[in-house]
Amino acid sequence: MLNVIDISISELLDFNNRTLNEKDRLEYYVSLNKTEFTRKDYMGIFKDISSATASRDLKKGAELDLFEKIGEKNKTIYRLK
Repeated sequence: MLNVIDISISELLDFNNRTLNEKDRLEYYVSLNKTEFTRKDYMGIFKDISSATASRDLKKGAELDLFEKIGEKNKTIYRLK
């Protein structure tokens, strides 16, 4: 029985400590169905990424037509399509 518990805990830790790539982060964020958001909102969900990584993710998401970019620089808002 302890072996089963040990295996379960190991699998859970492996799942929780996985590193998400750009595509995984974008898919997860879009699945949250937030209609409008900012880079700060995006970074609030993914606390372990830098602002530069968040900007690259959001740029890629706009290029993939997942959402539209409205505004410039620190006034930018993203809206799901």
